[in-house]
Amino acid sequence: MAKKQELRGFYQKRKILFGAKTSPERMRQTGERFMEAGRYDDALEFFERCEAEDLTRRIAAEAMKAGDAPLYMRAKKVLKEKIADGEWAGLAANAESAGSYAMAYLAHLKAGREEEADRVRRLMSGLAGDEPDAEQQPAAPGDEPAEG
Repeated sequence: MAKKQELRGFYQKRKILFGAKTSPERMRQTGERFMEAGRYDDALEFFERCEAEDLTRRIAAEAMKAGDAPLYMRAKKVLKEKIADGEWAGLAANAESAGSYAMAYLAHLKAGREEEADRVRRLMSGLAGDEPDAEQQPAAPGDEPAEG
C-alpha cells in the first residue's frame, strides 16, 4: 500500500490531471499509486487520461469481486465498454453475498430485473420472508376455533 506522503493532495492532483505538461507516464504512475492505496475512483481519474487499460481492468475485477456496482460502472466507462447482463448478474450476486444489498439492488435494477430488485429491497428493509402472524391474518371461513 502506498505511503500517505506519496499520494497527492487535491491541488497537486488537479495540477497533474489538468496540466498541459503532464506526461502520460506520470499520469499512469500517479494513478497506480492511488490504486495501490485502494483509492480506485482517484486512480480512474488518471487512467481515463492515459493508456492504462490493464490497470483499469484490475480495478474492474476488484469491483466485480466486491459487488461494487458504481465502481464497476465507472471502470467500464473508462474502458468505453457496455456492461453485459451476465456482468450485472455477477455484480448483484457478489454484492448480495457480501451483504451490500444497496449495491445488489442497483445491479438488479440496471439489469432490468425488477422482481429481484424488489426482493433485495425487501431484504434491505427487513421484510423478506416475514409472514404475518396467525393472529393478524383474517380467519378463513370454517377456521373458527372449536369451543369446548
